Amino acid sequence: MADPDTFSVMQRKAGAGRPPSAICPISVTGALGNALRRTGQDVAGTVLAPQSISEGKAVLDDVLADLPEQGLICMVEGPDSSFGMVILDSTVVTGLVEALTIGKVTSAAAPDRAPTRTDAAICADFVDRMLECFEVEVQEAALDIAPRVSGFRYALPLMDPQTISLTLNNVIYRTLRVELDLAGGAKQGALSLILPFDAPIKPMQGKGSGDSMRTIADVAMTCHAELRANLHQIQMPVADITNLEVGMVFPVPLQALRHVDLLDSKGEVVTICRLGQMDGQRALRIGGGTLLDISPETTLSRNVTAGSEAAAVPPMAHPETPEH
Repeated sequence: MADPDTFSVMQRKAGAGRPPSAICPISVTGALGNALRRTGQDVAGTVLAPQSISEGKAVLDDVLADLPEQGLICMVEGPDSSFGMVILDSTVVTGLVEALTIGKVTSAAAPDRAPTRTDAAICADFVDRMLECFEVEVQEAALDIAPRVSGFRYALPLMDPQTISLTLNNVIYRTLRVELDLAGGAKQGALSLILPFDAPIKPMQGKGSGDSMRTIADVAMTCHAELRANLHQIQMPVADITNLEVGMVFPVPLQALRHVDLLDSKGEVVTICRLGQMDGQRALRIGGGTLLDISPETTLSRNVTAGSEAAAVPPMAHPETPEH
C-alpha cells in the first residue's frame, strides 16, 4: 500500500487541489490570425505571420475613405445576398502572386501599378480559403458572431473603387485589419476583412417576397459601366487634319455596320456589335456582329458637320443592320 505522505506529494506535484487554470478563449482577431496562418500554408505554401489585428466598426463611407492606394478589392457574398469585401494592399497582392507563380516570396518592392484581373484571379483561391478557415475557427470557438461571419465566399473583383458605393449598402460593417508578415520578413503588408456587422433582414415569406431578394446579378446591374462604340477608324496625315472643314465627306465601308467594336473604358474590345435602330433611336445589337462579304469599294458616306450625327440608318423593329 502506498505511503499516504508520498501519495500526497505526488498529488501536489500533479497539481491536485489547485483551481483549474483559466483557458483564455479565442477571440475574433485570434480566429482570423489562425485562419491566415493556415491559408498561407494551404494555398500559397508560405508562412503568413499576423503582426497585429485590430477590430472595429465603420459605415461604408468611412471604409471607402480608408482604402489603400492600388489595393485589390474583392467583393465577397454571404447568406441572404449580404455582401462584404476583402481588401489586399499592393504588397500582399505581389507576395501572393509571387508565391503562387514562382513558388517563393521575394524582397522586391511591389510594382507601382493598379491590380489587374489576372492578379484577382490568382488571389481568388486565397480569399476563399481564408474565409472558409475563418468560418471554421469562429464556429469551433463557439463565438457568438459565428452566424454573422459564416458563409461568405469570393464573388468578384471590384476594379473601380467608385462602384463600391453602388454595390454595397451603406450600413455598419465589422472591420478587421491585419498587419501581415510574408515569408519570414520578405514582405510586410496589410489585409482587411469588411463584413456586415448585423445579420441581413430576411424578407417575409409569401407573395412578392422574391421581389425583395437581392442577388449578385441584381447588384451587378446597378453598377455603372462606360462603353464606347467604334464604327470605323480613319487615318490621315496631320496636314490633312489641319485642313478639315465643316461639310466634308468621309467614306465608311458598308461592312462597318456589322462590325462595330464595343470598347471598355481602357479601350479594349469587349465584343462586336451590329448597328441599327430601335424606336427611332440608334442602337447596337450586342454580340451580333459579323463581317459581310462586301468589297471595300462599297462604302457608306457620312457628313461631318458641326453638331451633326452620323448618316441616318433606315428604322427597323429591331437593332439590326439595314438591308442593302
